[in-house]
Amino acid sequence: MSKRLWWRVFASFLLFLIVGTIGLFLVLNSAFQRLSQSEFVALAQSTGKFVATSGLPTSDQLAKKIGQLLGLEVTFRRVTAPDPRHDAMTVAVKPGVDLTLIRERPSMRASLHRPTIIIALAFFWGLWFVLAWVVVRSLIAAQRLAILGQMATALAHEIQNPVAAIRLHSQLLEKNNPDSAALIIDEAATIERLVNQWMFLARPDPPCKTEVSLADLLTQTVRALTPAAEHAQVRIVLELESEERLQADGRRLCQAFHNIILNAIQAMPTGGTLTITARNRRVSFADTGPGFSKTAITRWAEMLYTEKEGGMGIGLSMAQEVIRAHGGTLTVANRPEGGALVCLEL
Repeated sequence: MSKRLWWRVFASFLLFLIVGTIGLFLVLNSAFQRLSQSEFVALAQSTGKFVATSGLPTSDQLAKKIGQLLGLEVTFRRVTAPDPRHDAMTVAVKPGVDLTLIRERPSMRASLHRPTIIIALAFFWGLWFVLAWVVVRSLIAAQRLAILGQMATALAHEIQNPVAAIRLHSQLLEKNNPDSAALIIDEAATIERLVNQWMFLARPDPPCKTEVSLADLLTQTVRALTPAAEHAQVRIVLELESEERLQADGRRLCQAFHNIILNAIQAMPTGGTLTITARNRRVSFADTGPGFSKTAITRWAEMLYTEKEGGMGIGLSMAQEVIRAHGGTLTVANRPEGGALVCLEL
């Protein structure tokens, strides 16, 4: 984030904290003042009732004793508060006799020592901190995505033309050397797939849906990744228990499947098994690798987060965005017997 943006965010939140703290304190102090006043009125009324029913003489000595007991100034005369810093409350004790209680009005400074106000302010500051943390993280993520979008757009325009040229010349070469041409076409497709993936992250347009077969998409993706799996000595078991057809963007779903399968293969560099099960509209990818770390379990969907050396951190997050755009869900977990489990439902 730029320094100017940092300062704007910091100044805004600091102003919010100051104004909010002062406003909350004034509201709570006003409420406590009203409560204190009502308690003072109730105290005067109960004291007057006690004097009226006790039969004690309404003398200055009794007033002094009551004042010592209550911690207030007490007199059997109708008087007013000596200054604005004091409150006076007068009640009738008997005909011709009044009882007046005088106290020092609670100050705002005294309110700062009330536990309720301290707890309320601490709670407000805690909420402020959480809100600031969420907003700053969102701004950082938004800035990363903006930079990513700019990079993706620029790279896509620079790469698409050479890829088209490679495809054209490989097709011309196919008649004389089909094996080399097939290799070139596959590598060009890999480059094009990466470009499309970055373009999707830069401009996540709504999926272009047509009727597709989920089994065909999985078979096609597994076929494309078979050389990578064989090189890593990973056996892919494809269990297609359904011939479900659905309205979806086949190209994007293949890209999401590709990312999930490639992640599983890379997680088993010394070999293992990846079992892909498709049942109705639910697909699970279970591998025999080390599984997700505790951190990865909570952060796997974050853009640019990766624990792989040389990884970009966009594989699973991009897959999640594709599945979400189709109204589905993507979840990850560790299998009890070991290994990672990625499940998606369309």
